[in-house]
Amino acid sequence: MKLGNYAHVSLSVHTLRESLPFYAALGFSRLFGNDDPQPWVLLSDGVLNVHLYESSFPSPALHYFSSSMNAKVAELGQQALKLQEQISKDGTRRQHTLVDPNDMHVVLMHHDDADMPRPEGSSRSVLGTFAEISISTNNLAGSAAFWKSIGFTERHASANPYPWTIMSDDILTVGLHQTSTFNAPALTYLTMSVSQQIAQLKSIGVALTHEIKGRSGELAGAILNAPDGQLFFLLQGKP
Repeated sequence: MKLGNYAHVSLSVHTLRESLPFYAALGFSRLFGNDDPQPWVLLSDGVLNVHLYESSFPSPALHYFSSSMNAKVAELGQQALKLQEQISKDGTRRQHTLVDPNDMHVVLMHHDDADMPRPEGSSRSVLGTFAEISISTNNLAGSAAFWKSIGFTERHASANPYPWTIMSDDILTVGLHQTSTFNAPALTYLTMSVSQQIAQLKSIGVALTHEIKGRSGELAGAILNAPDGQLFFLLQGKP
């Protein structure tokens, strides 16, 4: 079962005016936006679509779209998964929310995905190529079981340097990491030229929160924080 045929990552922001320059600097471009019911904009870096929304909600959240969401909700209900239903005040928007063991919200939108713009598949990001939504967990087995129950399959797993697994539904990819080295979900990007990417970020004025060093002291990655608080990881590796 797939939750939908289209999905994006939704981020709660204080103001679009404050956050948009940061995302534009990273290589995201505007697809469309509106002020109803609050200001929002949909952005893309060619691989990942991100929805910035001037509203308070658990962030980041994964939003899936489907015109047959009722059937999917019924199927999920048969697995004894807890679904929270929300209906807009005017009754025009309906959604169901699942929450993973690490408080990651997965939102099922009762909305036709046919008019949602798919990423073209070629990254424009100065961070490299989007790889995964990284989630810290203290129960890898329990977390993996949740994601498997909603249609994700394991793509890779390892116990080094700590237990972790990569899971995907062919639309979005999550990385489950049993570690305390980070405690908030991160958007993780990979590049084969991390030094070059970091130099480019610095040259355009993007501030780095922390530079990651390898075992021999070489530059191995960087951590960034968006104005809205969203965490980004830039790591050396093959996309």
